[in-house]
Amino acid sequence: MDLDKVLTPEEQKFLIRAAKRKRLFLLSSIVSVVVALTFLIYHVLIAKDLNGLRFGVIVILLLSGRTYLRLHKCAVIFSKMRDAPVLTVGAITDRNKGPNPRPALKSN
Repeated sequence: MDLDKVLTPEEQKFLIRAAKRKRLFLLSSIVSVVVALTFLIYHVLIAKDLNGLRFGVIVILLLSGRTYLRLHKCAVIFSKMRDAPVLTVGAITDRNKGPNPRPALKSN
């Protein structure tokens, strides 16, 4: 399957931009987790005033870091798709139908 035929030019530009941002996504994930842990350590050990609101902020920061890490994973996959001349997907076996070979994906 040719990616040029499957994806519109806008979708191809989106994939290229996302692949270029993989380092930014990883850095954002690391910063989110470090800020959340710092906030947690400060309010539990130093100030000893952790309440429900502060705990909620910490959880939101950790979830944000997880989301950025997932975006980084997708960006790495997009960059591999862009760089590989041919991306082949192995046969997937379905119990009822037997092997199901998939066509190869080609990038630009």
